[in-house]
This record gives sequence, structure tokens and C-alpha cells, in this order.
Amino acid sequence: MRIGIVSTFTPYRGGIAQFNDAMAQSLKQAGHNVHCTTWSRQYPALLFPGKTQFEPGKSIADASMPATLDSISPASWKRTGRDFGKQHNVDLLLLPFWHAALAPALTSVAKHAKQQGVRQVVAVMHNANSHDGKAWEAVLTKRFLGACDRVVTLSSHVSAKLKSWNPATLFHPQYEHFPKGPSSQEARRQLGLSEGDVAHLFFGLIRPYKGLGVLIDALRHLPSHHKLLVAGECYENWSVYQAQIDEHGLQDRVQLHLEFIPDNLVPVFMQACDNVVLPYLDASQSGVTALALHHEKRVVASDVGDLGTSIVPNLTGRLVPPDRPLALAEALSAPWHAQPADQAMAFRAVKDKFSWSAWATQLTQLVQSEAQ
Repeated sequence: MRIGIVSTFTPYRGGIAQFNDAMAQSLKQAGHNVHCTTWSRQYPALLFPGKTQFEPGKSIADASMPATLDSISPASWKRTGRDFGKQHNVDLLLLPFWHAALAPALTSVAKHAKQQGVRQVVAVMHNANSHDGKAWEAVLTKRFLGACDRVVTLSSHVSAKLKSWNPATLFHPQYEHFPKGPSSQEARRQLGLSEGDVAHLFFGLIRPYKGLGVLIDALRHLPSHHKLLVAGECYENWSVYQAQIDEHGLQDRVQLHLEFIPDNLVPVFMQACDNVVLPYLDASQSGVTALALHHEKRVVASDVGDLGTSIVPNLTGRLVPPDRPLALAEALSAPWHAQPADQAMAFRAVKDKFSWSAWATQLTQLVQSEAQ
């Protein structure tokens, strides 16, 4: 099958780019001819809250594929869509969605690709709308979905929100591209953790719906040898969290790394921690759970969205009610009694279930059945 993907790829930074890189690779490994196009300009600077949209030391000049799509240039939208029909002659065009600011461009790409004979345009929905989305964003999302032939989601939570579009529900595969990293002992040394410390890791962009404040509140109910690692760039006002840390006298128990964590350092944080914590107030799915699964780290997460799909209770993690600091503290402090062999078996089974090869197979079987 000839497959096109229009989206964010490296050298753009972050989980979406990594997801798309892995998706393209998995489809190629399955024997498909895959052509990818990325943005010459993704978010206008006015809409981007972070420091940079690119990996450290990289720019769009480092892209390994055409970077011809400009999010604010309608001419580039039309040209990109037409190219996938006339020049690349693809059977299937995949359009990942996660933020409505990009919906006008993707909507136009879909329409012009279909006009040039692309048989199936599939929306791959990470979210039902932008996180913290506004009403106008819902309108743009609806227009985008209307321009596509099929809707695929990565969680039942998103599928429920998009029920009227008859979505197919896949899953968020694990990430497999990260290096092995140092030993746990060496990683803990690098991060200044003592031998008796229990380290809980909050990883990724800091945004209101992710519930970091709940985790900080839970920490104050834990013994002093429980430490919190916060690793990720803050997309809101950090002073609110700092005031919370100061109020409860947790300054010596919270280690802050408030910047984007490059790929080569991700294994250090994963190897150093005892578990990964996702105290989300709301969620669809999370790339952080996929990351933890790859490193075989237990996850303690709020029971929201599909965060629990990769959690085998008391083996690969635990679920707690959202916005309940005491329940979260209890889950973080309760001993893990599972035998190492049982835990290893549970991780192997979950990793097989949520592999990229399984995802690629399910996607292609879905679109092929639709074409018949």
C-alpha cells in the first residue's frame, strides 16, 4: 500500500513527533511504501508557549523529508494535498490531529488530496479537541473531521467523545527508540538521589489538566525519604506550584528540571525513579505511559481516560481516583509484593499487546476492510 503522512516529525520536538516517526517506521517495516511531509512552520510563535519547537541544536533544515506545509499559508495547504494525489499517488493519507490550531491546514490538505484521487483520508485523533480547548476550536475540529473519510482514535475516551463520527479505537503504542541508558544506580547518582530515597517521577510538559498540584499535595503525606522528580517544561505559571512546595516545606524533597528533556536524558530519569506518576485530572491517553512501559517502570496513575489500559494491578502499576491526594499517597507508599518473575512476565505481555507492529497491523487491516 502507498501511504502518506502529513504531520509533525523530528527535528520538531516532543511526543507527537516521536509518535509519527515511529508510526512511519512501523508501516515501512510492514512492507508499505510511506511518504511523509512535515511543516515548514508548525505553530506561529504567538500560539506556542514553550521556548522552542525544535530539538536542542536542531532546525527545520535538519528535516529528513519535505517540509513544505506552512500552518498559516493556504497556498501550501493546497499544494501539499494535491501532491499526495498527483505526485505521490497514495492510496491512504494519514492526518494525525492533536491541536485545533492546525486544523485549517489539515482540512485543506484532506480536501485537495481527495480531489486528486486519494481514496482514503484518515484522521488519527490523539485528542477529541485541543487540551483546554475553546468553543471555536471545536468548530475547526468538526470541519477537519468532516473532510476525512475515516476517524481513528488512540483511546476509548476519545472515541466516546467522537461517537457521532463512528471512530475506530486503536491504542497508543510503546516508544521503542530511546537508548538503554545507565544502570539504576548510576542514574540515581547522576540525579543526586540517596540510597534510601524512593523517587516518584512526574515527566513531560506541565499543564493544568495533568494534576501536578495533586501530586505535590500527596507528597506531604508521605515519609521524608519519598522524593519527587519533576522533569519537563512548564506551559503555565510555575509560581503556583512553587508556592505550594514552599507552603508545605517540601523544598528539599522536590527536585526540579523545568526544561524540555532531550531523548538522551530520558533514560536517566526513567532508570532513576521507582515509579512514574500521572496524577491527571483529565486525559485521553498519554505518551508518558508508553514511555514508562518501554523502560518497564511501574505507573501510578489517575483512573481517567485510557491511562489504565497498560496497567496490570500491582504488577505494572496502580490506578487511583483523580484529584484525591490521600489516595495517591497511599498508592505511592504501599509496598509492591509481586515477585520479579511475575512482574517481568506482565511487562512482556503488555509490551507485546501495545507494540508498534501490532498497531500497524490493526490500522492497515481497518483501512483495507473499509476499502472493500
